[in-house]
Amino acid sequence: MSVSRNTILRLLDALPEPETPSPQVVGIDEYATRKGRVYGTVLVDVETRRPLDLLPDREASSLAERLTKRPGIEVGCRDRAPFSAEGATAGATQVADRWHLWNNLGQAAERAVARHRQCLRVRIPEPAEEQRVRRAHSARRAGLPLAERPVRQP
Repeated sequence: MSVSRNTILRLLDALPEPETPSPQVVGIDEYATRKGRVYGTVLVDVETRRPLDLLPDREASSLAERLTKRPGIEVGCRDRAPFSAEGATAGATQVADRWHLWNNLGQAAERAVARHRQCLRVRIPEPAEEQRVRRAHSARRAGLPLAERPVRQP
C-alpha cells in the first residue's frame, strides 16, 4: 500500500498534540512539501531531538504565535532565514545553529585563502636537473633547432 507524503503530513497534522513539557531550547528550520513551491516550519526540542510542531508555512506571525503558546522556551536555535529572525523575537534568545556556524566559517576561510593565494605561495628552488629539463621542454615547444637547445651538463 503506497501513501504519498502529503497524506502522511495531513494525517500527522490531524493527530491531537500530546502533552509534553515545554523545552528550554528549540531548533527552528524549514521543510519542503514541494521543493521550490511549498515550505513549512519545523520546531524541534534540541535537548531530546524530538519534533515539537510542524507549521504549514514560513510566516513570522505563525512562528511567533506558536512560540508564545510554549512559554518555557528560552533559546531559539535557527539558521539565518529572515522569517525565523522576526518570528523568534517572541521572548527567546536567538543563536545560530552549529551547521550554519561551521559552514559560514568554512566559506570565510576559503575566501581568505583565495584572496591571499599569492601571499601563501611558497617558492621552493628547483633542483638543477629539473631546471635543465624544463628549459629543454620550453626550447622544444618554442621550436628551436636541436643545435640551439640546452645541452646536458655532467
